[in-house]
Amino acid sequence: MTELTTERLRLRPFRTDDAGALNRINSRSEVMRYIGKPVETIRNTEDYLRESVLADYSKYGFGRHAVIEQHSGELIGFCGLKYLPDLDEVDIGYRLHPDYWGLGYATEAGQATMKFGREKLGLSRIIGIAMDENTASIEVLKKLGLKPDGRVNHLGTECARFLWQA
Repeated sequence: MTELTTERLRLRPFRTDDAGALNRINSRSEVMRYIGKPVETIRNTEDYLRESVLADYSKYGFGRHAVIEQHSGELIGFCGLKYLPDLDEVDIGYRLHPDYWGLGYATEAGQATMKFGREKLGLSRIIGIAMDENTASIEVLKKLGLKPDGRVNHLGTECARFLWQA
């Protein structure tokens, strides 16, 4: 798994010992508002890392990256690509701790991720999915060059679908 850097961020592969830091993000209702229920325990987050994120690295050779703020060294969220078998598409996703919302970090991490997908993975299409009410996430997708591309039902939720295509 490749590490990416930007002016303010380092995107690196997750490790199981990131579970505590990630749980501090995923346990917050405002973070999970458009995604699902807050994750209750660090153990649940460890399981998620092992069964989803780390499994994606092994199976597909890519996945979500831990987003580290370079100045503080703190894990502030994730950003990365994920293969979605139910849609047979590669999705860009991001999630940040609320203390880091509105600072351009999602766009900065997303730009590095899109470049990685295009240049290193050779992808010719990347989608983004967001609930209509999640206007901040939709704005990030647009800034990353994804265009509205209809609707999709993902994990039981009707979402707007965005597409970048070479």
